[in-house]
Amino acid sequence: MKKYQLSGAVTISIFTEVEANSLEEAIQIAENREIEAYRFGDKEQASEAWVSEDFDGMPDKIRES
Repeated sequence: MKKYQLSGAVTISIFTEVEANSLEEAIQIAENREIEAYRFGDKEQASEAWVSEDFDGMPDKIRES
């Protein structure tokens, strides 16, 4: 049998918590944050990065890499 390396795209849900004076300011701050996998028990992580607790998407656009 031949092995194939495949790649695809997936959309997942992420969240972050931002302290700001307005929604516009909060969005601006959030746009500069990195995305991280959720670290169980880390109560500060969401105030520093975008976090995904659940990889809830499904792969699509699957192709050979």
